[in-house]
Amino acid sequence: MAGRNKAIDGLKLAEAFAQSHKPFDECWSVRMDSELLVIDDDDTHATRFSGDADDAGRALMVINEKNKEIVLLSIDNMLVASRKGGITDGALFDSEQFHFIEFKTNALGNSEQAVFDTFDKAVGQLSETIKVFVEKLAPQGVNLTDVRQVYCHVVVSERFPRTRATRQDYILRFFDETGIELSFSDKLYWEGF
Repeated sequence: MAGRNKAIDGLKLAEAFAQSHKPFDECWSVRMDSELLVIDDDDTHATRFSGDADDAGRALMVINEKNKEIVLLSIDNMLVASRKGGITDGALFDSEQFHFIEFKTNALGNSEQAVFDTFDKAVGQLSETIKVFVEKLAPQGVNLTDVRQVYCHVVVSERFPRTRATRQDYILRFFDETGIELSFSDKLYWEGF
């Protein structure tokens, strides 16, 4: 259905995901607030906007100073059924940029191996989701990285251990493998891209 939203229509997402897990129109929402919290909801197991300040410790904070229209696309358990190995939780986008988001805010452990396991799983889910989008959009004549600046984000709990060197290693390796920037920040400055 054309006329849904300019950013959605420009990517032909409704057509590409016509056979989505849930009806496509249930998988996205739009906000224009100057500050947005995005969470992976524990109850619905879907990514959504939150208006609850108590969610800040497990959320991606989006700073949207120009109040641009931002689309939130719930991917895991909504657009795409859960699958072995996992799929990215959600994405934020507009007509210029596209950000895949993987939440690992419930990750446990304080060992170096726990960090590696969590980051490996998150990066694997992001890579798999990129492949799914490439495969789904190609028949529509859309190459996501040609029409949008694409970024990936892993959001972990404030209490989860991590070192700058470990994150930097994952960032460099992910870019080498995909050509896409990876971030481990829980803040996203929308105008910063």
